[in-house]
Amino acid sequence: MINRLWLFGLIFGIPLLGLMTSEGIQVYYNSQLRSAAQKQVPDIDPKVLSGLSLDRICEKPNPEMAEVCSANSHLNLMTIGSVGAAALGLALILAIYFAGSAAQNDRRLLLSIFKPGFYVTVIVLIGLVILNATIMMAALYYGESVLINRVHLFIIGAVGIGAFLGIKSMISNLFSLLRKAETRVIGKTVSREQAPALWEKVDEFAERLGALQPQQIVVGLDPNFFVTEADVVCLDGTLSGRTLYCSLPLCRIINEDEFAAIIGHELGHYHGQDTEYSLKFYPIYRGTLTSIAALQSAGNSNSKLIALLPAIAVLGYFFESFATAESRISRQRELAADQAGISLTSPKTLAAALVKVHAFSGLWETVDQMALDVMKGKRC
Repeated sequence: MINRLWLFGLIFGIPLLGLMTSEGIQVYYNSQLRSAAQKQVPDIDPKVLSGLSLDRICEKPNPEMAEVCSANSHLNLMTIGSVGAAALGLALILAIYFAGSAAQNDRRLLLSIFKPGFYVTVIVLIGLVILNATIMMAALYYGESVLINRVHLFIIGAVGIGAFLGIKSMISNLFSLLRKAETRVIGKTVSREQAPALWEKVDEFAERLGALQPQQIVVGLDPNFFVTEADVVCLDGTLSGRTLYCSLPLCRIINEDEFAAIIGHELGHYHGQDTEYSLKFYPIYRGTLTSIAALQSAGNSNSKLIALLPAIAVLGYFFESFATAESRISRQRELAADQAGISLTSPKTLAAALVKVHAFSGLWETVDQMALDVMKGKRC
């Protein structure tokens, strides 16, 4: 609840500041105008006096009031812009909320919404950053002019520079989504001729599950088993297509039945087309995270960050909404993959295999550091 209040506070903060500044200054100008009119015409009708305002006077061209009317026009634009920015921010948050809720039970819908949703969100946020920066700069300019009769141009300029850097970062991250997803591992491919027994087992498991077979198998030192359709960068270069990765250290601590349970689980992801989904989803997922980080980096000082805070908050909410949907779907797919592993062995065997994998993976960093120390001659 507090996070939601913080989000709405950031969305409405700058527009509210702009609205209060523009309305407050116009009230001040109108008050000054009525005081001047009352001094010139002491017996002026109170109704006429109360209806006297810059908006009414500036309806007709008046060279003597040109400067004041120009300022009043800018204040009116600030009011309109502030209301528009608040409405646009609210509409975007509601759209993200409903889209994220709708995608929680359908990964195809999640995938179809997430990518265009990210583009639309970033494009709208670019508009909001421009609008909020303009409102902030105008509020600083007119607020300082009226209150202290002085303008700190360097502060106004810093807000503008921060907004420009933030927009530049968001645009560059739009293009980062075009990069293909890839996974880097320490390992080598093994052909059917090099490891016939391994390939025979994997083919057998895939046939029993009715799952797609991997096009290549990579064995290596990483303490993990996984399947992917993203590019895999290994010691043999970059591999494309369906890849099964097998951990050599983990293979030393599990028996054949446990190996079957783990491979069955991984091939279950091919059966559920999970890897194809991940190939399309995770580049966008990564792009959202890098966009948030880039915006935070662009606003590396308080003055620059002011105009970017709403954009950072909305992108964070976008990520959170769809991450919740993706997490829920992933849990369902992991349970389905577990059933695939169980169908080849038993629940007890899969549980034992997973316990060993997780226990060893947790210790891998320590083992890795010990190996480095040995190579460096620190230990015998």
